[in-house]
Amino acid sequence: MGKKQQTDPSNYSKKLEIRKVKPQDIGELKSFFIKAYGKETIFQDKLFLDWFFNTGQNENHFMNNCIICLNNDGQIVSHYGGLNSTLLIHNEKIPIIWGVNAFTLEDWRGKGINSKIIEMFLENEINGVIGFTRKTASFYKEIGYNIFNYKRFSRYIYILDDVKTQNLINYIKQDVQKYQEIAKKTYGSKVQLSYPNVVKIEKSNIDDYTLCLDVDIVATTYRDKQFLNWRFIQNPLIDYDVYGFTENNTISAYIALRKEILSPLNYSVYRIIDLFGVPGHIPHLLNFIKTKAAFENYIYIDFSKMGNLYTQELLSADFFQLEEDTVAILPQVSSPIYYRPNCEYIGLQSLKHQQKINLLTSDNIYFTRMDSDRDRLANISQKNQKGAIL
Repeated sequence: MGKKQQTDPSNYSKKLEIRKVKPQDIGELKSFFIKAYGKETIFQDKLFLDWFFNTGQNENHFMNNCIICLNNDGQIVSHYGGLNSTLLIHNEKIPIIWGVNAFTLEDWRGKGINSKIIEMFLENEINGVIGFTRKTASFYKEIGYNIFNYKRFSRYIYILDDVKTQNLINYIKQDVQKYQEIAKKTYGSKVQLSYPNVVKIEKSNIDDYTLCLDVDIVATTYRDKQFLNWRFIQNPLIDYDVYGFTENNTISAYIALRKEILSPLNYSVYRIIDLFGVPGHIPHLLNFIKTKAAFENYIYIDFSKMGNLYTQELLSADFFQLEEDTVAILPQVSSPIYYRPNCEYIGLQSLKHQQKINLLTSDNIYFTRMDSDRDRLANISQKNQKGAIL
């Protein structure tokens, strides 16, 4: 038999199939991801896919919220991923699907595929997206997303080594003078302080504590032990340090961090991935982390978030704030480091809860690098390095 002819995108005759992912699609999906993102993509790795698309909040097939388009030959030519999570809006738990990895192979663009996929995606109870350009933000706004007046994530930096930090800025050809104008030059003390209420939270002890995160915020991600275990403590691919402020066997606030090696300069930075809990206990965690980072020779600590929650606590702890385009003064990618503009917009949409979504503002929401896919591996070579980042 002759070689099977592949469908010509410029002259396809049958209707393309657009549907949700089925278990038998996994092999073809891996081939698609390699075509889309290159031969080193982490999306060809089964362990990563099993973790990434399975938050423990979905009893169905772990990719059942991902939508694909197949051509006449059964090849996947477009994909829009969906991650299960839960929002708290006015203390009501509502399912959300974070849209990730929207990609159509080049030869299949301009055929209305994306519009049909988005139409199907909008049937979810709430949809969220993080990380896209201003042009894409305008597209999401046009189809009903609240994009919060085009506000982007802010970034908070605590300097531990000013010389190496400026070397980084020079390396990615950013504005050192601007950094000098806005940076607080309060370097971390190496005096050991006592933090009796701060405990490292691990698999071995998390069940010894009650989680009571009493926070006055209108909308944020719902955090419970199941979520923390999946996202941080038992993450099979990335090592996180999680510390909790504890009283009477109750965790009332926590901070989740990871070490990153900035290649090729090999400087170490400490990145706060999530920070949450009783505001009065947040300073204890920040001061503990500043002391720890100073002893371990990190050059700075950074934290990205959307919303006003904990801004005053961070500024009082001598972090300085980067906003809008100044966010990119310091590298946002680590392996290797390079300049990447601040494309950290956020959008939320819901046909069922649209009134609630429209009433949300950047003042009454709180999201961090923990949400959606903002902290994950990028390349398969990073699996055993646990230090590089997207």
